[in-house]
Amino acid sequence: MTEPVTLATCRVVPESGIVRQPPRPPELRNPAYADQFDWDTLFYDVYRVGRHIVFQGPPLLNLRGAIEDSKWFASRMTGLFPRAKLIERNRSSEYWVRDGDDRIVVESVLGCHDIAVQPNLSEPFAGRRVLHTLSRNNDIAWILDWVRFYVAVHGADAVLLYDNASTDYSSDDLRAALAQAFPDVTARVVDWPFRYGPQGGMAGAVDGREAPWDSDFCQTGSMQHARFRFLGQARSVLNVDIDELVLSDRGRSVFEATEQTPGGFLKFAGHWISATTAHGVAPGCGRHGDFWLLDAREQDTCPPKWCVVPAKTSRTRHCWSAHNLFGARRNRRISGEFAYRHMRGISKGWKEVRWDACDYEPDRFTPDIDLRSAFESAGMRAAACQISDDLTPARRASR
Repeated sequence: MTEPVTLATCRVVPESGIVRQPPRPPELRNPAYADQFDWDTLFYDVYRVGRHIVFQGPPLLNLRGAIEDSKWFASRMTGLFPRAKLIERNRSSEYWVRDGDDRIVVESVLGCHDIAVQPNLSEPFAGRRVLHTLSRNNDIAWILDWVRFYVAVHGADAVLLYDNASTDYSSDDLRAALAQAFPDVTARVVDWPFRYGPQGGMAGAVDGREAPWDSDFCQTGSMQHARFRFLGQARSVLNVDIDELVLSDRGRSVFEATEQTPGGFLKFAGHWISATTAHGVAPGCGRHGDFWLLDAREQDTCPPKWCVVPAKTSRTRHCWSAHNLFGARRNRRISGEFAYRHMRGISKGWKEVRWDACDYEPDRFTPDIDLRSAFESAGMRAAACQISDDLTPARRASR
């Protein structure tokens, strides 16, 4: 079992009386906004990438001036050839500083931060096909099934999972389970104890008015952190959630296909798999292999996900995010070969109640044959699923 990863996290000290000012106008903040917003994280982590020290965190917004006025930063951001550069976007920021120090002190009105620069940890993932996600309280059995699918179907040989302060189990429990189930897979679990951030869209709506996606920093931050501290030398990286299973209509590995594209990037759409089964599953009790029925009445769409070759991305022009590789020319292209199955039955319902199970009606629900075949090849077909093979003779003849 691998050791926990140390983060050099910096926060605004409470006695400063200063906080990050929210980018969302007060009239668009719902009652949950204040509890969900990250008011005080300056840097999630401070770590080395080659000649640079990377100070990586949420967008600094009104906190930027205080950081750059500090003696340490000011001396590196002035002159004809500044040694420090800020790359800031609406949901993430990084200072890249050419410096060889292993320990630094940044003192400002935001506090005195004595920082041990953390090592780069990309070597274990060099040349690997990496499965990556951010997770909170997903059942460990679900996580193991998710890994099992991608190892068997796509040839994943590494997993990088960011645990967002799970309370149902410890990150050590998760590390131990991954090590026992997949001894030949490189696996790291990173404790990521930061506020996820207020939702946008209708999830963050006020009086029926959609909110902008401007305050959810945690997930983009975890991706940028994974990208630079762990995955710079990875062969390819797939970004999908625990409830998302990618398939090719040609039987190809998504990693291999991405590596063969000129831009090293594939983006693909998704569709929902119902929580309805022919054998009946109670909410929260199913496994991936239980669910493979398409609902003819499904109307919701799924935002795209992606796979990337890190070496073909630009650290200054591109940003990894949940559904996009921002700044990439190929970001607008959706693959016609790959699609992911979004499993309604694999969810804790943190964002919305997704459980849609109802009585099985053969005329309404049809098997996703490719998904069911993938479960069988991965050894994931739940025993209870076998009774769902007892479909009507007419349906068996139609397959």
